[in-house]
Amino acid sequence: MDKYETQYIIFDVKDGPKTITESINTLGKDGWFLSTIINVGGTKLCAWLSRSISSSTPDPEAAEKSKLSELWSDMIGDDD
Repeated sequence: MDKYETQYIIFDVKDGPKTITESINTLGKDGWFLSTIINVGGTKLCAWLSRSISSSTPDPEAAEKSKLSELWSDMIGDDD
């Protein structure tokens, strides 16, 4: 099942579209995407952003193999 986290940002239209665009693009680099934007009074805009939260069920067998691999990895090549 997909899970999402959300956040909102308030913009002032007087700051111009460049400020809004740069802010949303910066957050987009971190995986956020614009869900919706509404006028909340006068010159204020509220933008809701979302991003997917990856969730996976832990695999105990894979974790054990990884742990063993890390414990013994420095032993490889130490035959000298």
